[in-house]
Amino acid sequence: MPQGQEEAEGGNEVCELARKRPLTPTLFRLVSGKKSENPRSPDYVPSIFKNVPTPEKKRKGMQLDEFDRGQKSKLQRCERVSSPQDRSLESSLQPTAENDTEAPAEESTYKELKEDFQPIPTDNDELATPLCSSETCRKYVKYLELKYQAIESENLLLKEKISSTGLNETGLQNYDKKINILTGLPTYSLLMTVFNVVAPFLQQSNHFRLTIFQQFMLTLIKLKMNLSFDFLAYYFGVDSSAVSEVFKHCISVMYCRLVPCLVIWPERESLRKSLPCAFSNSSFEMTVCIIDCFEICIEKPSDLLASTQCFSTCNTIKYLIAICPRGSICFISNGWGGRTSDKFITQQSNFLSHLLPGDLVLSDRDLDDEDHSLDSPEAEITIPVYTLGNNQLDPVKLENTECLESLRTHIEKVFGVLQQKYPILQSTMPIGLTDVDQENDVTYLDKVVKVCCALTNVSESLVHLPEQNYGSSI
Repeated sequence: MPQGQEEAEGGNEVCELARKRPLTPTLFRLVSGKKSENPRSPDYVPSIFKNVPTPEKKRKGMQLDEFDRGQKSKLQRCERVSSPQDRSLESSLQPTAENDTEAPAEESTYKELKEDFQPIPTDNDELATPLCSSETCRKYVKYLELKYQAIESENLLLKEKISSTGLNETGLQNYDKKINILTGLPTYSLLMTVFNVVAPFLQQSNHFRLTIFQQFMLTLIKLKMNLSFDFLAYYFGVDSSAVSEVFKHCISVMYCRLVPCLVIWPERESLRKSLPCAFSNSSFEMTVCIIDCFEICIEKPSDLLASTQCFSTCNTIKYLIAICPRGSICFISNGWGGRTSDKFITQQSNFLSHLLPGDLVLSDRDLDDEDHSLDSPEAEITIPVYTLGNNQLDPVKLENTECLESLRTHIEKVFGVLQQKYPILQSTMPIGLTDVDQENDVTYLDKVVKVCCALTNVSESLVHLPEQNYGSSI
C-alpha cells in the first residue's frame, strides 16, 4: 500500500477515535493558527528572547514590590524611635556570625515572617488564631507590638504639638500672651467674644480652604503684624489672591458688626459721671470730646488729580478722630486727601450733628476758626489761644491755654496706642485699599481704620490718668 494511503487511513482512525471518545481541553487541543503568548498553548511560537510575563503577572509583581518597599520603610521608621531594648530584640532575630550553619534558615524564616505579616489579633476577635507557635514567631510578634506602642506614643505627642501650635480655638486657649501678640486683644475670652459676634456672617467656602476661625485670625494677624499677603498665603497654605479676598470679606463683616456697637457717641449723663479729675476745672467741666486729625500714608495714585489732593508732606489720607475724656474713641470720619484742611473735614463730616447745647469740644490750633463757621448755637469748639502779635497773653487765657494743652495730650496718647497696637496704620497702604466698596459706599482703607479703632476700644483704657483709674474704656 502506498505511503500516502497509509497516512490517510491512519488519520481516519484518529478521527474515528475522536468521535467515539469525548474531547476535553486537557487531552486534545486544536491548533487555531493564531499566535499565542501562552507557553502551554499549541499555538505558542518559541523565541530566542526571554518570555514576556502577562499583564496580570506584571501587576501582581508590582504590587508585591510596592508592599515590600512599604514594609521596609515602616521597619526603618520604627527603628529610629525604638528603645535600646527593642534594638537588642531585633539583633537577636538577625543571624550571627558565630552560627554560620543556622544563619540561612533563620534569615529565610525572618523574611517569610515579614512578607506574610498580618495585623496582630485583638482581644475582641474571637476567631483570631496565633500566626504560629514557634519561638521566633512569638519574638517577632512581641517586637511588632513594641514598635506599635512606640509609634502610637509618637503619634499622640505630634497631635498634642500640632494642637498647641495651631491657630484654632483649642490651640489658643490658655495662651493670652500669644493672643495679644498675634491679634492685639488681651485675653482669649475677649477674642472668642468678638469672634462669636462676626462668625455668623463669615462665609465657609471651599475656594478659600480656610475655616471661619482661620479667616478671622488671618484678618487680625494682618492688622496686628502687618504681614504681607504672600507670607500669609504661605503660612495658611492658600493662594495669595484667596488671602486678599478673605481679608476684604472679613474686614467688611467686622466693619458692619463691630464699628456701630463699639465706636459710639457717649450719653451726657455717663460723661458727667465718668469725667476724670483733670477736667474738674470749671472752664472744661462741660467737655464732651477732644478732636484731632490722623494721617495714614498711601502709595502714590496714578491719577494726577488724586495725587494732588492726597499730597501734603507725602501722599496721605486724613481722618478726623474724637475721643471721650476717659480715652475711648467715639467718632471717626471717612478718609479725605491729606491736602484737605482740618476745618473742612470737621464741617463736611457728620461730627457737628452729634453736639448738644452746652457741649465743649477741645481742639488744636489747626482748627483755627476766625469766621466762627464751626460754632453752633448748641456747642463751642475751644482751641489754644496765641499772641497774634501781642507781647503777652491775658493771665486767665494763659492759664486756660496751659490746661487745654495738657488735656489735649490725651488724644496724642490715643494715636500712639492705636499705632502701636495695630502697626498696619504706620505702614504705607497699598493703593488697592482705596477702592470704594459699592455695598457700603466707603473705601476698604476706611474700614481698616475704623475696625482698628473699634478693636482698640475693647481693650483696657487708653488714657490712664494718675488721679483715678477707670478700668475699661467702654
